[in-house]
Amino acid sequence: MKIGSIAIGAVCMLIIIGGCSSTKETQKLTKNVVTEQKSKDRSAAMQLFIDGSLKESKGQFADAILDYQEALRYDKDPAIYFALAKNYAALKRNTSAIENAQEAIQRDTTNIEYRELLAQIFIQSGQFDQAAFQYYGILKIDSLHTNSLFALAQILEHARPLESLQLFNRLLQRQGPTWDVLFHVAQLNTALQRYDDAANAFEQMAKIDPSSIALKQNLADIYLRTKKFDKAKEIINDVLEKNPSNPVLRATLADVYLQQNDWPGARKELETILASDSLDPDLHLRVGLAFFTQSLKDSSLTRDAIGVFKKYEDKYPTDWREYLYLGVLHRAIKKDSIAEIYLNKATQSANWNGDAWWQLGWLYFDKQNFRETVSIMTKAKQYLPDDYRIYMLLGIAYSRLQLNQDAQVALERAAELNPNDVNVLSSLGLTYDALKLHVASDSTYERALKIDPANPLVLNNYAYSLSERNLQLDRAKKMSEESLKKDSTNSSYLDTYGWILYQLGRYDEALLYIKKSVESGDASAVVLEHLGDVYAKLNRHDEAKKFWSKALEKDQKNETLRTKVERGDL
Repeated sequence: MKIGSIAIGAVCMLIIIGGCSSTKETQKLTKNVVTEQKSKDRSAAMQLFIDGSLKESKGQFADAILDYQEALRYDKDPAIYFALAKNYAALKRNTSAIENAQEAIQRDTTNIEYRELLAQIFIQSGQFDQAAFQYYGILKIDSLHTNSLFALAQILEHARPLESLQLFNRLLQRQGPTWDVLFHVAQLNTALQRYDDAANAFEQMAKIDPSSIALKQNLADIYLRTKKFDKAKEIINDVLEKNPSNPVLRATLADVYLQQNDWPGARKELETILASDSLDPDLHLRVGLAFFTQSLKDSSLTRDAIGVFKKYEDKYPTDWREYLYLGVLHRAIKKDSIAEIYLNKATQSANWNGDAWWQLGWLYFDKQNFRETVSIMTKAKQYLPDDYRIYMLLGIAYSRLQLNQDAQVALERAAELNPNDVNVLSSLGLTYDALKLHVASDSTYERALKIDPANPLVLNNYAYSLSERNLQLDRAKKMSEESLKKDSTNSSYLDTYGWILYQLGRYDEALLYIKKSVESGDASAVVLEHLGDVYAKLNRHDEAKKFWSKALEKDQKNETLRTKVERGDL
């Protein structure tokens, strides 16, 4: 039994030893097989990659994609995902391109080329924030990567101009002055109103390309903005010596003279431009605007300005702009009938233009044709429902027609559209006052004074409103005094101050100011009545009756006045 047991044990030992040896051989064999298979897979992937690359080079992107996809079955190399991304991008299949580019980056996070491609795909698909994120990633890997600095700076130009400018300046420090980078630096500095820095960039560009006329013109414009007039003239005259027929440069030179208030110098250049054979409509209009602007300072030039725009009208008879300016200019020389024709043409040709309607409305308003003003502004509302000026003029015209409720609606809309316009608030306050809505009136005047505490019209109107109600007379007096400091001959302001003195019982002083108001022009019925009231308080009843009678002639429906005339006393 013992021998048998020993024999059996020995056999078992042999089996175990033999089994161990066999396992090692198997593992070795398996490892060799795996290695050999990987090698075969790499070879297959490489061949498919080469095939795909050849097709890609021929522009056969769809076929190349099939080879690259097949290659991925054998090897998940990031270069294959990168190749797939390129070809999907070439086919404008941006979603697939992005997915494969992201996979390539995930497998090789430090590869700059992969990130550049992904950024370009994002730009191609309009995802600029995502593109910027990739360029930031590249700059973390290589802070001086030139292409990424330039691309990122371009992306940020509009949304984050200061950061964009910093990146472009880093490029200049790294690689020295180059035309492309300097151009962006000049543009950004101009947009940021850093004109000296913009001029410096343009000057460096001029050294690179001294023959560029457009560049020198930009530089002259910058000098003009920074009021370096001598430098501007120097550079323009230098170019004009070689290109004397360049009308754009002459227009810039004329601008320099205008900035220096040298009209004769400017006029000489402008007339040379007008005589040019290559005068285009925009430049012709630019000359016209120069004459127009100067005519606002010197009315003797109005007819010259009209002449420039008449020539423009002859050449371009369908351009609405000439109608607007000719309308305004003819108003300036009291040719209202001609102005009316031109302004009507302007509103018909450009019914979207608020300036044309505004000018036409004021033409009728100044002629005291308030009903026509209302008609014109009502029509204008159809085309310009959000232009506060239309509602303001409409409201003022309604108030002159004593249609105060209509005026209230229009002026409230104007104030809604432009709540900070003091003229609107002043007119609205006056309308509320006429409607006896004194809480609203006072509140509106207070709003106006918060915006412009020294506005003479608001001060006068508010002071008069308070004096009519015999309220806050000391404050009203101070406000009226402030308005008179701004315009001591204004008949309305004189009457207000006189009426406040009347309410304070200072009749002799009141007489002085209200009499001045009457003598300064065509006094209203209200002012004439005030003067009569003052004379009555001074017991000068004949004179009181005289001015009450004059007031009644202007306001025959006023029964209070009629009673005063009949009684000869207050």
